[in-house]
Amino acid sequence: MPRVSLLIICIILSQILSAQNMDTTQSRKDSQIYIERYRNYLSVKMAFNNSTEYFAVLNEANDIELKPNTKLQTKFFFSYRFINLTLGFSPVFLPGNNDNSQKGKSDIFSIDMTIDKKNWIQRLSYKRIKGFYLVNSDEYIPDWNEGESDYIQFPELFYNNFSGQTAYRFNPNFSFQAIERQTERQVRSAGTFMPILSYRYYIFNNQIELTGSNSSQKSNNFETNLQLGYFYTQVLNRKFYLSLGAAGGGGLVHVNLLTRLPDGRIRTKNTHPILRAEGMAALGYNSERFFAGVHTIGTLEDYPQEETSVILNEAIKIQFFVGYRFNAPKPLKRAIDKIPY
Repeated sequence: MPRVSLLIICIILSQILSAQNMDTTQSRKDSQIYIERYRNYLSVKMAFNNSTEYFAVLNEANDIELKPNTKLQTKFFFSYRFINLTLGFSPVFLPGNNDNSQKGKSDIFSIDMTIDKKNWIQRLSYKRIKGFYLVNSDEYIPDWNEGESDYIQFPELFYNNFSGQTAYRFNPNFSFQAIERQTERQVRSAGTFMPILSYRYYIFNNQIELTGSNSSQKSNNFETNLQLGYFYTQVLNRKFYLSLGAAGGGGLVHVNLLTRLPDGRIRTKNTHPILRAEGMAALGYNSERFFAGVHTIGTLEDYPQEETSVILNEAIKIQFFVGYRFNAPKPLKRAIDKIPY
């Protein structure tokens, strides 16, 4: 069907359904409904996940692994129309987050926003972490035992991450928001190819005070990565779904490493390639009001380089979530309606 005809049909449908809470998207091939959109609902979701970045300082002599002291994070998602906001915390009352005597205290905060417009998906995020511990402490100091701690702690170590993703969905009948945000519902099975451009700028800074016998480092890193992926959602009925996907690609990481020594500073710069592969699986229940499920993402990264650098890694993230859709407050609806979309 020509694009002009499709545009006319979409405009007519939007006028017919404008008074309804539930919107729909139709297939170009057979006019069957593939996606239900909840334009006038405010979606609120709470999730628990084990997403934890860990860092490795690599060189020819040793590998140093650093992690924040957190096993579980809590995230709150607020979504309305094309605006999606996420706030993340790591409360101490969650299991695995309250062993400060062993691994030190870590403060974690994150926020991100996603805009899904037609076939384009744009995500921007920020994350801050303070406080890390050395995972492999016994490899460097076998008899380490400072007080009752089993790990060397770095309370003055900071991490700041500014990142984004730009993706293009080739098949408009596939809903990525039905998997990630549950602002939509996939009512017929569909899949799509999706190129994803990722970029992030992160700072890793040890702000410990120099005493004349120690040293510290600050690493500024800029990374770009282009991946090609395929994602598919199998609708088990109109409310249950199973989604699978995979993406792979590569890019470059530019590292600006500053080493602070008692007698001066040393700056090292290098650029090296990065290879990344990701896999995704999700299983959930998605009705008009209530939704819940589990979402898993696995990441593999390879940094084929020999120079000393600080790299960022994520392993397997498992997220359990539950949410509900409310009628959007009228002031919010009026404000968003003024924004062209």
